[in-house]
Amino acid sequence: MSRDIRRRTFIRSGAIAGTALLAGCGGDGGDGGDGGDGTAGDGGTETTGDGGDGGTGTTEGTEEGTTGGGSTPTVALSVPSLEFTFFARMENAFNQAKSDGMISNESAFYDAGNSQSQQVSDVEAAISNEVDFLMISAITAEGVINAIRQANEAGIPVVAIDRNVAQGETVTYVASDNVQLGQRSTELCLSFMQESGDADTYNVVQLEGTPGASVTNERGEGFQQAVDDNDSLNRLASQTGEFSTQNALSVMEDFITQYGDEIDGVFCQNDLMALGAHQALNNADMSVPVTGIDGTEAWVQLFADNQYYGTIAQLPEEMVNTAIESGKAHLAGESVEDTIVIEGLEVTQDNASNYLSEYFG
Repeated sequence: MSRDIRRRTFIRSGAIAGTALLAGCGGDGGDGGDGGDGTAGDGGTETTGDGGDGGTGTTEGTEEGTTGGGSTPTVALSVPSLEFTFFARMENAFNQAKSDGMISNESAFYDAGNSQSQQVSDVEAAISNEVDFLMISAITAEGVINAIRQANEAGIPVVAIDRNVAQGETVTYVASDNVQLGQRSTELCLSFMQESGDADTYNVVQLEGTPGASVTNERGEGFQQAVDDNDSLNRLASQTGEFSTQNALSVMEDFITQYGDEIDGVFCQNDLMALGAHQALNNADMSVPVTGIDGTEAWVQLFADNQYYGTIAQLPEEMVNTAIESGKAHLAGESVEDTIVIEGLEVTQDNASNYLSEYFG
């Protein structure tokens, strides 16, 4: 596996960038990434935020947006929670898009605070404000179905970003291939276990994300695929850590109590849980490989002291910009691919410093 620092490339539809879309996993409706869905990815250090301006959309971009060239549509972006740095970075990219004139200054950002009812309310507010198109990273794939249908009935295009929705019409789904992310991170963990020890089989525990989220389902599928493909890898246990550092800390403590030295490695479906796993292992004076997904600053900073920590990074900034371009292309009457894949970047101790400089300045 190459560990050279490189910018992740993203694959756009022919209508947007004149290139063919490579086949990727669109998810079956869940929490993207986090998954699918995150990535969602969701991940990163816990942070605070007021959820943006909560915004009030206007109709000023509607006519412009549908005519194509030079459009500055009014857009709404709803994310699960600014508790996750991943979504805070989405907010920054959204605000930058406003500053750059990609979207109207009347565009609104919504932080659901990890409340499904709040996210539905936010989407309904965006619909009431008659935004030109809606971008949503759903807390769960099923939880926003009615809200998406309301947007469809109102004629407001919907772009799913990072996390997919289970039903309803969407223009496209912009996300990482979360199955691939889960598989790659698990296999990275296996490579660390093989480097740090000499055994016929290695036992790995998995910390899963929010139940019902597409990112959780897809990254879990990738984990299982890695286990199935590698005879030397054994799934010892899996349990949800809810994409939370504190929950992951508690779950990892339980794993340590139950399995102790049987644990050879830990795969976490996001970096936030990797931080919790690290704390539990450190408290127990244990040192085993840990890998995550997202590429958050706080987790990558730990790599300087541990060569057996790693992650598969995502770029939420590219997701937001690509989702905006997709929505604008749709308004202009252009064809947009059903799924647009954002590639992941492997980050380890070898390239952590360069990665941090490149993406966190």
